[in-house]
Formats: sequence, C-alpha cells, structure tokens
Amino acid sequence: MPLDPGDESRRALVALEMKLSGDYLTPTLNGERYFNKPPLYNWIILGSYALFGSYSSFALRFPMLVSLLLFGLTIYAFVRRYTSPTVAFLAALMTLTTGRVLLYDSLFGLIEITYSWVTYTTMLLVFHFEQRQKYTLMYLSSYTLTAVGFMLKGLPSIAFEVLTLVGWLGYTRQWKRLLHPAHLAGVLLFVGLLTTYYVAYFSRNSIPLAEVAGVLFNESAKRTVAHFGIGPTVLHLFTFPVEVLYHFAPYLLLVALLFRPGTRAQVQQQPFIAFNALTFGLTVLVYWTSPQTYGRYLIGLMPLLLTVLAYLYVNHSTPTEPYRFWVERIWLVATGILAVGCWATLFVPATQQLPGMVWKTACISLGLALLVLQMVRQPANRLVWLVAVMLVIRLGFNWLVLPGRAAKRALYKQKTEEAVRPTLGSPLYAYRNTIVFDGGADLNTFHIEALRGDVLRRSTQKIRGAYYIADSANLVGEPYRIVRPITLFDRHSAYVIQFRDDDSTP
Repeated sequence: MPLDPGDESRRALVALEMKLSGDYLTPTLNGERYFNKPPLYNWIILGSYALFGSYSSFALRFPMLVSLLLFGLTIYAFVRRYTSPTVAFLAALMTLTTGRVLLYDSLFGLIEITYSWVTYTTMLLVFHFEQRQKYTLMYLSSYTLTAVGFMLKGLPSIAFEVLTLVGWLGYTRQWKRLLHPAHLAGVLLFVGLLTTYYVAYFSRNSIPLAEVAGVLFNESAKRTVAHFGIGPTVLHLFTFPVEVLYHFAPYLLLVALLFRPGTRAQVQQQPFIAFNALTFGLTVLVYWTSPQTYGRYLIGLMPLLLTVLAYLYVNHSTPTEPYRFWVERIWLVATGILAVGCWATLFVPATQQLPGMVWKTACISLGLALLVLQMVRQPANRLVWLVAVMLVIRLGFNWLVLPGRAAKRALYKQKTEEAVRPTLGSPLYAYRNTIVFDGGADLNTFHIEALRGDVLRRSTQKIRGAYYIADSANLVGEPYRIVRPITLFDRHSAYVIQFRDDDSTP
C-alpha cells in the first residue's frame, strides 16, 4: 500500500528530512523547523529506513507492526498475571481487532500504536510495582516511560502519569506514598532525560525555549475548551460516548454489562480490575473534555476498559442474561447482514471492476455465514467467534477496499516523480505559498525528496537555472515557462516551472 496522504506522510517526511539534512536533532518540514512533535518516533522511522535500506512504505510501517505485536503481548502478559489466560486472551485480541485498530491504525505508520503501547505499559507498571510494594521501581520505571511517551507525543503523557498515580494511590488510601523519596527521584529522572535532548537541541538551534514550549502546549491546548469554547465542549460531552462506541465497535457494546446490578461490587473485589476501571475513568477525561479528539488517541486507554469488560463477560455473565443476550443478538444480526450485504460490492462501480470479485465476495460471505452458525451453536464462545468475524471483515477490506486506494496513491507517486524527474541535478524549490503546512502536500513532498535526495524548501526568490513548483495563484504576472504539470494532493493543479532569465537572480 503506497503512502497515505494524511498524518502518515508527515511522519515519513519529517524523518526523511532528518536523514537528508544530516541533522538528527532538529525536525523540519520543507526545511523549516517543526516543533509539533518531539523527535523520538522520527528516529525510530530512521532506524527502520536504515534496516531495510529504503524509504518504502513497509519500512515506514514496520515500527508500527512491531509495536502492535508487542502491545498485544504486553496486554496479555499483564492481564494473565492478575486474572486468567482466558480474560487475557480476550482483552488482547479485542484491543487488536477493534474496528479502529483493525481497519485503520494498523494500516499506517503513525505514532499512535507505539505511543499506545508505551502509555499502557506505563500505567500497568504503576499497579504492578505498587502491588509488590516496590515504590522505587514504580516511580523510576513509570517516569522513564513517561519521558519516552513525551518524546513521542508531548504533554499528554504527563497528564496520564499524574492521573494514574494520584487516582490509584488515592483510591487505595495511600496518599503518603506520593511523598515517597522515590517520587522525587522519578520526577528528576524524567526531567533529566528530557533535558538531555533539549540541551542538545538548543545548542544547535538559537531559538527561545518559550517558542518550542509554546508549540508543544498549543498542540495539546488547541483541542480543548481553551480553544473551542464552552458550546462545542458541552456538545462534545454528549457526542463523545457515541463516537467511542463507533470507533471501537463491536466490543464496546459490552459496556451494557457495566449497568447490571452488582457490577460495581464485582469490579471492586478484584484489585486489578478496579485499577483498570479507575484508571480508564480518569484518563479518558483528558479526551472527553477535548472537542477535537480523534479515535486513535484512545487506543492506549482501550485495553483498560476492554480488560474490565472481558473479566465481567467471562466471570460474571451468562448467555441468557438480558444484558449479554441482547448484545450478542446485535452481533449475530449484524454479522448476518454483512454476510448478505457484501454481495453489493458486485454492483458498486468502485469495486465491480476489481479482478476476482465474485469468488472473493463468495469467500467473505460464506465465512461470515459459517461464523453466524458457530455463534448460534456455541453461545458460550460468541466473543471468540466475534473476533474471527472481525478478521474475516479485515480480509474483505484487504480484497475489496484497499486496491482502489492503492491505485490512487500509486498514481500520485508516479505522476509526482514523472513531473520532477527533469529537475534531477538542479535546484528545486516550492514557490511562495504553493505548498503550505496543511498536511496534504506532504505526500508529494515526500516522493519528491525521496527521488531527488534533497530537501524541497520554500522560496520567494527567483534563481537563474533553478526549478520551482508553483500554482497559478502564485504565478500571476510572473514570466515563466512550464516544464511539466504536477497535481498536488488533493487535485491541486500546479506546475514545475522555470522563470525567464531576465527576471531571475544570478
């Protein structure tokens, strides 16, 4: 699958420019400093580029795939230690096969999967070492991973660490543990790790600390009530639960189990389950109160909730009780509808021309139909069979949806490279505001820089012999000749041009 035009292109581009510039401390976009995210994930991507010896999409996504595997294994290891293999198996598989992860985030080389793994591990280490009364290890390990999380994504990691520590130690009436000397040691370790990077950064870049800190703060604050105001925030408080159910379907329908009489006591009697429930309830508030929240931000918190639901499903529910009965009926009906409805792809113009559509659709339909039968015959194992349903859906997604997307992205790559190939060996710039930092043009910029081995910088100067990428809005009144047309994402017409010699700077 070629590069996605969204945030994946930005991650790929920032890492590539580090490589091309030789400056591994200063993230840039089109040669201009980029503060929005700390550089750790860029370094990880660079390591993958070096491992595979290319800037391919697979090299970009390899760190995500490794993180996804380790994320699942980490969930299984922690949950199995404190509950049972069955609950651990279900919690891990549900996390990895939610609609959000299976059909979106597992496709792209984004920060979120790696960040989610680090965030979840940080939280669980607090519980693990607190239970063993090893408070020095609790603080040092969790603050070390908080520093890693900060270097991946910035300020949210600090909020998660504080909410986890204060929430759990407060719930267990251990307030004095917050004053343990190791807490100060953990904070100093966190500060020391970050200081090591930023001292090196500012030794290379003469810019105010307030400028970098301001961008990091704004990256978090721009999604909150401080930016959007009261109205959108109040609306988000009501729409957020529905959005979460949508993104992490189908398993979150099991939240119905939380509303049964006696559920609170069942959760509280098992410390590990109580920790998961409490920590999720506190940390999710970071996003529940932030109007501009994307589903992928919640991936690191989902294992906490899914562990609680898996525990209640396995240990405190039966197929005949109403709360579980109706949820499983929804699963059955939805799977049956998909088994029949997938045949509609034969009549959709975007898919009907794909090769092998009949046999592929038949396989998907038959697979889903057989799973419906298994769910009817084995009511005790319906959740396991639902995981299998999600895997069949992913197979259908690979066969019926991704080919069209791949063709479009491959075309952008091909056309972009064809347009700039005549510029090889000569300077190339983006003229004025033809390429802006809105994310869309990152796709073209990455392919251009990967082909040329040079950073595509923005410029307002007209240099003799240089080539430029410019659109008609930025060329009004300018004397130039068109070398090649180029289409910037998404359907933004522009040109590779050279200015006339009589109007260029020698």
